[in-house]
Amino acid sequence: MFTFDPITRPADIDVKVSDLLIATPDGTDPLLHASMHRVLRLLRDQHRMEATFVTEWNEGDRVGRPAALRTPMHFACDAADPLEMAFVVQAGNVRANASCYLSAPVVLADGDVYGTLYSYSFSEDEGLQHRELATLALTAQLASRLIDAQPLARAVQ
Repeated sequence: MFTFDPITRPADIDVKVSDLLIATPDGTDPLLHASMHRVLRLLRDQHRMEATFVTEWNEGDRVGRPAALRTPMHFACDAADPLEMAFVVQAGNVRANASCYLSAPVVLADGDVYGTLYSYSFSEDEGLQHRELATLALTAQLASRLIDAQPLARAVQ
């Protein structure tokens, strides 16, 4: 949590604004790799899972982070950060009462995290939740392999 420090001068604060690019099964930002839309559509059609892909860009460049700094797969329910949960629900346009979400990073061959896949869990069955998380992680791996195979492909050709 951020607390105001009265000693800090406004000139000492460095502010950076990032853009979040989003892909869903129904569409994608034109700056994203074309594979993101395809794997999200496949996930919906084959596994009946809704998911959203989110990546951060700053000043026209993707913000890549080393995979070592990211949690591999993640299931957040009661311990979910309220701000992140609100973003996940909004970005995914969730119409039901989602109280849990799953996430899996899309890690490229060079170790950079291209972005993160998010999905939602409405099930109380812990076994089903783990299967959904494993499916999301496999989808993230498929996306990373497709991106690595065609690094310059864009959503709009």
